[in-house]
Parts: sequence; C-alpha cells; structure tokens
Amino acid sequence: MNRTIIGLDIGGTNLRIGAVNDNKEIIVSRIMDSDILSKAERPLEKLCSIIQAFIDENRLDDVGAVSIGVASSVANDFETVICTTNMRNDRGEPVFEHTNVAAFLREQLRIPVYVNNDTSNILFCDAYRNKLEDRRLVIGIYIGTGVGASVLIDGKLFKGANGAALDLGHVPFYKGEDPCICSKKGCCECYASGWKLESLLEEHYPGESIKRIFLDHGDEPPLEEFVYSCSHVFSVMATIFDPNAIVYGGGVIDLDGFPRDRFEALVKENTGLDVMSYGFDLIYSSPDNEKGIIGSAIFAEQMLDKQEA
Repeated sequence: MNRTIIGLDIGGTNLRIGAVNDNKEIIVSRIMDSDILSKAERPLEKLCSIIQAFIDENRLDDVGAVSIGVASSVANDFETVICTTNMRNDRGEPVFEHTNVAAFLREQLRIPVYVNNDTSNILFCDAYRNKLEDRRLVIGIYIGTGVGASVLIDGKLFKGANGAALDLGHVPFYKGEDPCICSKKGCCECYASGWKLESLLEEHYPGESIKRIFLDHGDEPPLEEFVYSCSHVFSVMATIFDPNAIVYGGGVIDLDGFPRDRFEALVKENTGLDVMSYGFDLIYSSPDNEKGIIGSAIFAEQMLDKQEA
C-alpha cells in the first residue's frame, strides 16, 4: 500500500516535520524553532495548524497517518504526553502535561495520529538502518542536551506499567548533589549531558568553542571524568538488560574528537561480568537530524499494520 506518513520530531530546540514514503525516504521536510509551540497561547491548536499547513503547502493528498515524537515520556496509549520537562511556556509550565495530543489532532485532521517518545523513534530508525529488527534486545542511548534511552525487545518497545519507564536522564547518580532542572538532585543529566558539557566549558575553558572541546582538552581531567560519567550510564543499562546491541549517539558523542574508542572500552570494562561473558555490539548512530522523522514514520507503520491485521 502506497501511503505517506507525516513525521514530526519535537525537541526542546527544534521542531522538524517531514513527509515519508513507503521506502523510508523523506519527500519534503521543514524545520522551525520549537518555541513556536511554547510561545503559543494554545499549543495544541498551533501544532494542528503547522501540520495542516505542511500538508496543504506540499499538496499531500495520500496521508496515511501523522506520527509525533516528543522529548517526554508518553503513556501506553501512544496518545498522551506525560510531561515536556524541557519545553515550557513563559510561565515556566510544561507545554504539554498529561495531555492527550493525539485525540485532539485526530479529531481536527481526520486521520490517524500517534505520539511516541522521540528517543524511541530515533532507535526505530537506527534499528532499521543497521538491520537490528530481528535482534532479541536492542538498547538506544543518545546524549544530547539531555539523555534519552529506549529499549526494543523482539522489536517492541519496553514501556513500563504506565509508559514512564527509561527516563534515564533522571536516574540518580550515587550521592549526587548537583541540582537538576526537574527539581531533583544528582540526576544523570547533571553529570553526563550536553548542558553539563556547557558548564564544564564555562568553568574550565571560558570563551572557547564547545565544538573543539574534545579536540583541545579531551585528555584533561574534567573531560576524562565527563566521558567516564557518560560510559557509566551505558554500563548500568547493559548490566540490567543484557542486550544484543547498544546504539549510541547524540550531539555530545557526535562532537569532533569525542574519544569513542576510550568510551567503548570504559563501557565494556564496567559492565557486569555475566553480561560481558556473552558480550554485545556497540553501534554508533551516524549523525542525521532527520532520523526522528523517519523513525516516527516507522512507528506509525507498525501501529497501522497492527490495526489492519
């Protein structure tokens, strides 16, 4: 069946929207600032108008579904956004909090609408590109501004009882006291994230470019400690889940000079011995800002196929 899926990837900084065909190719796409939603008086209505305008402007008359990835946990109905912690309005409130985004859009657009965590959609794309769909257990961990994680078991998402599982960025580090944006202390993102790297730059290398931080200072203690903290997150996940493969990527790991060999060695060195007796593949997720769009479409195809079965 030939059908176009409208995929959206809504992060804290950028909103990407694209039309994806059956061959997992983006026909047309657009990027805009995410604050177009956070500044809107009625964010759901604004999101609906963005999607409808994109469909109309590109004369897309064969849309099978709209599929949205958000930087938030999503309830097990794949419709309700639990809380957009990193996306807030001018009153400091989350743009979406326990909000059924799909129901409103479906009523307005008159086509199926699905919502998923953005990291899960990226993992769907990476699993497709790296031919990992048939692996028993695949983990994706992406370190960008924050930390996102997803797990596929037999190709299906591990979601937890309510959909709030794997909020890895807010898993506490042992005895961590650094304050986190979520109001807790000692979260993973306080030690292994893009905003932690920014704070290291400001504290130790003021005025320099973050794009060169690993090239110029990668062998110095602040950066060595940072890389260790990042690897610790992966080792914990590997020890818990005993995966076939871990896909790793994100803006931090994509930086020039990031010591991938040292990072991978640390991950395996600190993973539990029982898991390492079997081993697992560490697969780098190549940089591609449109993976979230493609992954959204892959997820929508699964949902549509399930309904049609």
